[in-house]
Amino acid sequence: MRRLIVLPLLLLVACATPQNNYDPLESINRPIFAVNKAVDDVVLRPVSQGYVRFIPPPLRKGVDNFFENIDDLFAIPAAMLQGKATPASKSFGRVLVNTTLGAGGLIDWASDLPIEKQEQDFGQTLGQWGVSSGPFLMVPFYGPLTLRDSSDRIVRLAWGPIDYIDDLAGQIAYYSVYITNARSQLLPLDAVIQEQNDPYAFIRDSYLQRRWFKIHDGNPPYPLPMGDDDIEAELETEQAQTTALSASAPAEAQP
Repeated sequence: MRRLIVLPLLLLVACATPQNNYDPLESINRPIFAVNKAVDDVVLRPVSQGYVRFIPPPLRKGVDNFFENIDDLFAIPAAMLQGKATPASKSFGRVLVNTTLGAGGLIDWASDLPIEKQEQDFGQTLGQWGVSSGPFLMVPFYGPLTLRDSSDRIVRLAWGPIDYIDDLAGQIAYYSVYITNARSQLLPLDAVIQEQNDPYAFIRDSYLQRRWFKIHDGNPPYPLPMGDDDIEAELETEQAQTTALSASAPAEAQP
């Protein structure tokens, strides 16, 4: 949930497409989105607002650093499986520094060294391997995903820190803090989302474009074709490029 929507991603979205090639389950996803929004309005947003209002910033920063350190840990195998040695080594360095010198990840010393954070996950790994995104999913009580990106959630649930918390109350406390911290990061976007004519389409398209951007390491070969018009435009562009290349190629010698 931490990075379902972030501020830079909004720059990628000019407008939401009412119909989307990646959303064949829209008739199911929209009611789930409505339920999620109701839960957010009644519970998650008020709790997160109280968290930001009453918890001192240094303490909130420490909590966020703790969960970011866990993200860095999972980024190591995700990067290695993509053959990305540098991101894997940097993520390892961040975990090593922040876990030891940073009191279990509460202090982010690595960024000051600086060892830059690497955005790598198992959904990106499958994308690098050529696995298609699959349908867009609005997961109950969670939010947007694609079938491919759900692999990262499964790995984190199967081998995450929760395995080391035996007590049910401890597990509930862990996830409560995690969700509250994650939701608090999205509070600045609430006003932007509320201004949209179709918040569901806006969130869906934003998520899909951000994932497309990340899978290509910030340099996608072309904009993600969201609707039928986008696909036609992409085909026209490719055809024009092919024609231009053919015209510029040297003519074969005549016998």
